[in-house]
Amino acid sequence: MDMLQENKNKNVVVLFSGGIDCSLVSLLLRKEGYRVHLLHYDHGASISNGLHRIRFQELKNLMGEENILLQELSHRGLFRKLALANIENDFAQYKTNMICLGCRLAMHIETITYCLKNNIHIVADGSVKYQNDFPEQNGVALEIFRGLYEKYGIEYKTLLSEVNSAKDVKYRLLDNGISIQSMEDTCLFSNTFNKAEEKSIKEFLNARLPICDTYIEEKLCLMK
Repeated sequence: MDMLQENKNKNVVVLFSGGIDCSLVSLLLRKEGYRVHLLHYDHGASISNGLHRIRFQELKNLMGEENILLQELSHRGLFRKLALANIENDFAQYKTNMICLGCRLAMHIETITYCLKNNIHIVADGSVKYQNDFPEQNGVALEIFRGLYEKYGIEYKTLLSEVNSAKDVKYRLLDNGISIQSMEDTCLFSNTFNKAEEKSIKEFLNARLPICDTYIEEKLCLMK
């Protein structure tokens, strides 16, 4: 098997917003020889400027067209079920906005189904230590996500989980000729929360895991 064919068989998924952190993760994984599948999700409550496609083009120009691809997917139904369907009770119980946490969980569940469909066993995202106040990037959440992936035979990598500064990420991108501004969509729910307690993060996610298991099993039935 030649090197090109070997790399095509060595696939990894990256949750891709167009931001700087997931972009650096994509570069790091490509340097390890992976063919990178970028999954960009739409939950129906964001203002998309399409800039993530510009970031993808930058990465593709650097890595080569055969080594990276972009998949634009929807997780609207699962986002509603996990993050919005019980919103009144969620605010009463947790005293803060857990919508972004529910959104990230929905992304991970759809990513699991993508991996199972495409026989991919490694997933990574751009979770970083300097954004630990975001519930979806808190260490407690990351461990629950990791366990969820393991249940389906998938390894979940958080390569930047110890990075304390956005400057570190930006300089590493710049060294590779990648622009350093964020190219993410604008979510209507971003910056609308107080810091969530780790106990609340754990309770919120654990309460929804049965929904996730059922959803994945139903998807698997459709794939057979």
